[in-house]
Amino acid sequence: MVPLLITTVGCFHTVKPRVDVEADFAAGGFPHEILDGVLAANVRDGKVDYKGIQENRAELDRYVAFLGEVSPTSDPALFPTREDELAYWINAYNAIAITAVIDRPGLKSVIDDKIDFFYATRYVVGGEKLDLYKLENGIVRPTYADPRVHFALNCQSGGCPVLPSSAFPAKGLEAFLDEQARLFCNNPDKVKIEGSVVKASQIFEWYKEDFEPAGGALKFISKYRSDLPEGATLEYIPYDWTLIAVDGRGP
Repeated sequence: MVPLLITTVGCFHTVKPRVDVEADFAAGGFPHEILDGVLAANVRDGKVDYKGIQENRAELDRYVAFLGEVSPTSDPALFPTREDELAYWINAYNAIAITAVIDRPGLKSVIDDKIDFFYATRYVVGGEKLDLYKLENGIVRPTYADPRVHFALNCQSGGCPVLPSSAFPAKGLEAFLDEQARLFCNNPDKVKIEGSVVKASQIFEWYKEDFEPAGGALKFISKYRSDLPEGATLEYIPYDWTLIAVDGRGP
């Protein structure tokens, strides 16, 4: 997740899938269980064991290879519901962001080289070459117009929503998204109340327009917690770009 930026990038490069796979699953059967296994083994309380994934990356590479084969754009019949589509794009973003980290040994923050991380490095997704910025701002946000995606997409930084130790499920996605929004809005690192001031993540500032259909940031937050003071004003918590690595287990 990165705020909107107008830039000219002259040195795009594409990361091709590292393994070959055959997409022979039925409609609604994209193999998110592969990513489930990677996250269950390497994510604890939102912290990622990048070194562990680097040392045993076969399953993550296999999942990313499946992303390269099909997408809701290239093969819409394989994604029969909105939930199938959105779960695919959220998991694609998160899996590719993890891949982008482990492909950069020694990385401390995704903004150490922000242009390359978010814009210049492209990945094969359903046969297209897409970067993380395009995935978020060219596909997920305009297509689904759901502010809860901001509590699902994870660029591997401390200011992001806490990364679950499971993939986002197509079945039950609505409830899962609601739960992630609730967790975010009740996390004192992301939203805290000081007197009549609500201090909230810069996500609510950067993507202000996404929350306007819900009545604005404060109205949105109040859906998930009942203790906002009447007449509250809104301030923003500076974003934490520190990599969400388990101590001593960075890339």
